[in-house]
Amino acid sequence: MKKIKNNFLLLFIVLITYAATYLVVEYYKNSRVNEILTQNAKYLELSYKQGLDRFHVIAENVYLSMQNDKTFVDILASVNDTNIDEKHVQMYSYLKDEFFRLKLSGVFGVLIASSENKAIVRMHKEEKYGDNLTLHRPIVTSSNEQKVHLSGFEEGKSSHAFRQVYPLYKNGRFIGVMDIFFSSTKLQDYTMRASNIHTHFIVNKKVFKTNEWKSHAYEPYEQSIEHKDFLFSLNDHINHDRLDASAKDIIKPLEEEITQGIDSGESFNVYHLGENTAKILNFLPVNRFVDNKTVAYMVSYLDSKKLYTFLQIIKYMHISLLLFFIMTYLLLYRLLMDKEAVLNELKYDNLTNIYNRKYFMKYIQKECSDIKIIDKEFCIVMADIDYFKKVNDTYGHQYGDVVLQEFASILKNSIREMDKVARYGGEEFIIFLLAKKENSARVVEEIRKKIENYEFGEQNIKLTASFGIAQCTDEDSAQTVIARADGALYKAKEYGRNQIQIL
Repeated sequence: MKKIKNNFLLLFIVLITYAATYLVVEYYKNSRVNEILTQNAKYLELSYKQGLDRFHVIAENVYLSMQNDKTFVDILASVNDTNIDEKHVQMYSYLKDEFFRLKLSGVFGVLIASSENKAIVRMHKEEKYGDNLTLHRPIVTSSNEQKVHLSGFEEGKSSHAFRQVYPLYKNGRFIGVMDIFFSSTKLQDYTMRASNIHTHFIVNKKVFKTNEWKSHAYEPYEQSIEHKDFLFSLNDHINHDRLDASAKDIIKPLEEEITQGIDSGESFNVYHLGENTAKILNFLPVNRFVDNKTVAYMVSYLDSKKLYTFLQIIKYMHISLLLFFIMTYLLLYRLLMDKEAVLNELKYDNLTNIYNRKYFMKYIQKECSDIKIIDKEFCIVMADIDYFKKVNDTYGHQYGDVVLQEFASILKNSIREMDKVARYGGEEFIIFLLAKKENSARVVEEIRKKIENYEFGEQNIKLTASFGIAQCTDEDSAQTVIARADGALYKAKEYGRNQIQIL
């Protein structure tokens, strides 16, 4: 029982130490991984901001050019409800060539609206004009009301865009606004060229006011692989084979993490460890102008050898630590078992597995010392197998060893846990009974009867034993009380064996 307890304690200590080490390594791993992911996320965010800054510079130049174009300003200032058709044609014709050049610089569309928030011309969509923009173009409406420059992301009925809206004046009089907007495709083009980051743009389909996006009439969309509620904004960089492979190999294992991240509306990143590289997915939220709610994401997929190498190091570190702790446990267990074996050799008789004479003598010496201090009564019993030499001579020493083992087992099983039994030498045994001589005699008599009725070994031979009992007194030492018990044993043998004598 003690051996099992010690082994369990050793295993518990090793496991706790391993668990603590494992957690330290995992903490370091997570910290380093977060650092690498954050660096990549900042790189994407920087590229995104640089793209928006580029849009702003282009739009600012267009605005300044148009604000200083007298003809354009005169046309816009002269628009009213009665001549809007005529002014629409006139303005579209005037801006047509300019708009062609603007598209080459990345402009996706230009909308000119009156101060009453009515669309005068859409250069990207000639036939649509005269509608009131109040309900479906919040950024234009706000710029018209506040008469200030505003910028932001906004989705329409069938598309989305990054918009730069400017107030327009003639001789200090406010006459309308100009909305210059850019597609996410151009933003992706820029990140590809400027930073070599392969990105794609996903937008929440729930933000569209109609299902016109399904017709691909204005801008092509396709179901996103990252989230069921999002659409891909398609561009020339999209490779469908790569998307299908990514959906299976990368997105599927990360589906829960990506869903939680997108549902949070915050910036986040995840990674997937492949065979030869680690793929980092960065999700940068894009908030719409009207309520600052996340309705789209810039998504980048980056191969990171640095992350892959680091995770491989951590993996082999965990394997090495596991092997180290297994070997440590086995070594300590072996040392513990060796120690137990050495202690057992010092304490127990190798043949009978009961206490040996040396240990028993130390125990009795302590008990004899305690009896002078504590009121304690105990007896020493000497036991000897009768005519044991005949057993060895008749059946051999191996059979004699079996007899000794079975005899010792009878003695051990016949006494209480507080009592002790030891092999004193040869076929002679010694017993410590924590009782006075009368009670000890009753116990020994029961043992004598068991031996008398027992059949030893495979030959089922019958044997008897003789016993001598001596009760320890205040004047006794270990040697004197054992000597008296031995004297009692001698008398038992002298008087015919198979009996008990008390001195």
